[in-house]
Amino acid sequence: NFCLQPVVIEHCSVVPGKFLCKMASYVGSKLTAEDARKTEEFERVADPDDREQAALLDEMRSHLKKLQDIKRSEDPRLSFSTPEFKEAQRVFTDNFKKNFNRPVEWALVKEYPWSTPQLRKLETPVDVQGKPWPQDR
Repeated sequence: NFCLQPVVIEHCSVVPGKFLCKMASYVGSKLTAEDARKTEEFERVADPDDREQAALLDEMRSHLKKLQDIKRSEDPRLSFSTPEFKEAQRVFTDNFKKNFNRPVEWALVKEYPWSTPQLRKLETPVDVQGKPWPQDR
């Protein structure tokens, strides 16, 4: 299956024993050299004979590598949180609610109150509130 909207991680704290991740925006702006530096610092401080610390370091390394791979392959143009996208989405939604300033010619119509709505062409076009569309003179 092909997914158009990428799943990305907003922020990841590289702290021993805790990987706090929230889904939302892109890794590129959140993953910093500080995270890699913290991992290297823990590698230096950790006791190589302690299994728990070694397992934790392996988990940290794999997690950091995965985030770096995601960052390498992400495309910031696909961000759905940019101001430009939000404005375009708002304009589209407003126009959609107004049927793009065109009359409604087809609608789901109930012939009787108990019948199921059926898609039919209206005899006279209406606006989105159901008022008759002003005809050209």
